[in-house]
Amino acid sequence: MLLVLAMMLIVDIGLVIADPDVAWRGMMFGLPAMLATALFIWWPAAAATGLLLVTLVQLTTGQDGSDVLYLAGGAGLVVYTSPLWFLTIYIVATLSLTILASTVLGIFANTALPALALVIAISSAIGWALRAAHGRELHLASDVAALAQARSAAIEAERERIADELHDIIAHDITLVSMHARVLERVHDEALRDQSVRAIRAGADQALADIRRMLRIVRDDDGSSAPPGDEQPTSIGSALDEARGALAQLGATIDVRSTEASVSSTIEQTLVHLIREGTTNIAKHAPENTSVTITLEVVDDDVRLEMTNTMDARPIANGIPSSGYGLDRLRERVAVSGGDFRSGPTDSGWMLIARLPAR
Repeated sequence: MLLVLAMMLIVDIGLVIADPDVAWRGMMFGLPAMLATALFIWWPAAAATGLLLVTLVQLTTGQDGSDVLYLAGGAGLVVYTSPLWFLTIYIVATLSLTILASTVLGIFANTALPALALVIAISSAIGWALRAAHGRELHLASDVAALAQARSAAIEAERERIADELHDIIAHDITLVSMHARVLERVHDEALRDQSVRAIRAGADQALADIRRMLRIVRDDDGSSAPPGDEQPTSIGSALDEARGALAQLGATIDVRSTEASVSSTIEQTLVHLIREGTTNIAKHAPENTSVTITLEVVDDDVRLEMTNTMDARPIANGIPSSGYGLDRLRERVAVSGGDFRSGPTDSGWMLIARLPAR
């Protein structure tokens, strides 16, 4: 549009140079109309208002009314850039000025009215088409942004799921394998050594099975869960049995106090993660002769899990790194389920307490 207005300005300047006595007056009124039209790029409402005022001044001063053509052509710009109420005011004002110039002031013949109406209609149609195309473009851009956001959220959720799976494998199975390997270095009793060897073999086999299962999930193109035939989700009773067996093999004294609780599947898996993570942390940080108490009870409409263990006065240096990721993820899991989670040192050792809604 700026290029077209610049070309029109060049033509007007050429006319003024060729016949200054006649053309300068037309340029004096044409230049403000051009500038008002150019203003549509930055401020459409001011441009339309300015164009109406310039045309009104031209008509009332007895000029040729050429600025009415700017009004007719500008209708498309108003349609494209302005709300409906402003467009209605602009069209009514344009038609009023056209009728004034034709019937009252007699600047041009009545036969020019249909031609001006046709210019307004064509210009408005073009403006409406551009506005509709722009609206579709914005809608498409919004859909693309929403899809990109959903894809990013799905990728992030999948990363979190894979990280949780890896943590469960490394922090639980591999930790128990490492602890039993250290037992082999210190124990010479054949029965205990055989027990540790069996535990290492079982832990390694379980870790390999978990890794294969995770790889199948990652490679599954349709994003579904593990294929049929895989093991069912671990129950609370199985998790407690695993914790009792794993810690007993490491020399701990276990006291499990469990009340049968009817909970949803989501809460059940959260409790399984809590038991496994607590067991792993005890195996990593507690001494061999630690006393462990695991209490699972129903309190009102909630289920409460408490895991405590005794600790030596001096910290245990077992060479197994700890990042704190497991406890952080447990805290998030419990919070998402609407529960409370606490963990930390006590006077005699360490505690982990979680309270979750049963449903």
